Amino acid sequence: MPPPMDDEIILNDCNPSEDTLRRWAFDDNILLIDQDEDLILGRRDYFAILIPLADDPTCPKADYILSSLDFHLMFVILRGTEFHLREVPEAIQLARAGKQRKLHEWAALQERRLAYRQGNGPVNREKALSMGQELLNGICRQAEISISSESSDTWTVQLSVPPSHHHREYLVINKQDGQFAFSRYRQTYRTVVRTRLGADN
Repeated sequence: MPPPMDDEIILNDCNPSEDTLRRWAFDDNILLIDQDEDLILGRRDYFAILIPLADDPTCPKADYILSSLDFHLMFVILRGTEFHLREVPEAIQLARAGKQRKLHEWAALQERRLAYRQGNGPVNREKALSMGQELLNGICRQAEISISSESSDTWTVQLSVPPSHHHREYLVINKQDGQFAFSRYRQTYRTVVRTRLGADN
């Protein structure tokens, strides 16, 4: 969420029109809602409005918009269904049509994430760390990535958020085919791995 501003205007609008989104994008003092505004920005039907705004150098919320979209699509790729994954190529196409390099680099990141989702093996330790960096981090956040454990079949990559490191996320990656399973809770590892990867971990 953008930093608090003086004289904030909270619209309490969970279904903003295109005109409202554009007004919001160019005014640092306007919030769509008081909390979790980024959840509104992740709607697929807003991509065609928001991605060009993220490409507009005169838009004061351009970076915030792109960061919010990155966070949304990151989790779509990590745990979304095939139906939800369809929105990723649409976002890539819109970003590729942009003029700024940051949009093209962001589109390339989404393409790499999609390739990981399809399975991109075999995976050694270095590649597992690269997958963790690009699947769990992005322009929306940068946290510590490490290998937390290894079995004969899988790598377990951990994201740990400083300074407290209380928030952690996990990626269990099949060494042979690169298929992965995502979890925010360590105790769900084995269930997720058995269900998604069919690995004996």
